[in-house]
Amino acid sequence: MAQEIELKLALTHSGLGRTAILERLADIAELAGTTPRRRWLANTYFDTPEHALERAKMALRLRRSGEDADSPGPLRQTLKTSGESHGGLHSRGEWEWALPDGQTGLDLDGLRGLPPLQALEEGPREHLLGALAPTFSTDFERHAWQLELTVTVTQDGQTAGVGVEMALDLGHVKAAGRETHIREIELELTGGDDLSAEQREGVLWTLAESLASRLALRPADASKARRGAALRDGEWHEKTLDTTDTNALLAAAIDALDAHADRQQQDDMRWHDHALAAFSALASRLAASQHPGHVHAVALTEALSESREQGTPDSWMTAVFGQHSLSLLAALRSRGQ
Repeated sequence: MAQEIELKLALTHSGLGRTAILERLADIAELAGTTPRRRWLANTYFDTPEHALERAKMALRLRRSGEDADSPGPLRQTLKTSGESHGGLHSRGEWEWALPDGQTGLDLDGLRGLPPLQALEEGPREHLLGALAPTFSTDFERHAWQLELTVTVTQDGQTAGVGVEMALDLGHVKAAGRETHIREIELELTGGDDLSAEQREGVLWTLAESLASRLALRPADASKARRGAALRDGEWHEKTLDTTDTNALLAAAIDALDAHADRQQQDDMRWHDHALAAFSALASRLAASQHPGHVHAVALTEALSESREQGTPDSWMTAVFGQHSLSLLAALRSRGQ
């Protein structure tokens, strides 16, 4: 099993096409001298009619990858389990393997032997395996950069290398005759295991700040699988606002903006206002404790409040909003909030 640590960033400027996005990324220092690999990824997700995997916070998919949609490669099967998520930073379990040539369906034997399935009693496990069926799909073009970034590890300036895979994904989620866009960047740690978690994760935040200087983006928590399930069901379940917990408030705000991106046409300003309430409560709590992140929480609250007052639900989607979001996350993390 691989322990995946990644940072997800949603692109909020819908007017930019692939060429314009790639041109802006080419100006970022960390990407200088690297050429992205372009692939087409077609993914089908599976679950039972009762959504047993989703309820257990697991996602099962078959992926076919090729140079483009007309040149698919071999199938790979992946099971992901949910772990911790803080401000867009994810840590979770993942098992992935290639299927034999010619196989077009799930490898149930391989799935049966994985720890999450072995944790079930035989009867429920076999019932689950027998009930699995396709539930939604995510098809997108990926541009991936393999980066080796440096981090300072000692007070005298000694540095170390940390591997990061950066992926730009552009495409669609489809379910039950509905679809929504995929426009996101994922940053995943692929090395530097001998460094502290704080040092390794700091590399992701630094790179994210460089991206935010060239693109309008924001931290996102919702996986493609969760977005597919919400699209399939035609609803998004909101997180309760816990005004005593700064991390919970931040998570609720990010989750609401994810929902707003996918559900605005159906739900109007509902999720915009939920995010506004979460950021407002967070700003009040940080002000009470004289936390340095207060200024960023206020800026985010004001941007959403202004868009509500002007009746322009997307006017907050700016590069400055993304920069304040990342600065707020950094401030909360540094204070152990």
